[in-house]
Amino acid sequence: MLRHMVLFNLKAEIGPEERDDLFGQMQRLSQIESVRTLAIGKLLDPSDATYRDHMTSEYGYALLIDFDDEAGLYAYQKEPYHVGIAHEIRKRVSTIKVMDFWVP
Repeated sequence: MLRHMVLFNLKAEIGPEERDDLFGQMQRLSQIESVRTLAIGKLLDPSDATYRDHMTSEYGYALLIDFDDEAGLYAYQKEPYHVGIAHEIRKRVSTIKVMDFWVP
């Protein structure tokens, strides 16, 4: 399985309503045929100070998508809905990092 990770921070001017709308649009990416699982997460604010010291806080949100293989990832990249929502995401983020990992 291939895990596609998009780590990002929203621009300061993005309020809760606009954030929730954007995340709803992102959730609909799960309807793309090659997507196996999709999750959107907010960074944990650890209550354990020791754990907090070991954790990075560089990114506040993550979009995690699983694919069977690279072919599924590349098919997803070309889907018109993905192309459109990727443009909307980039307009609303201040920082973004994309990574892909093979996971058992």
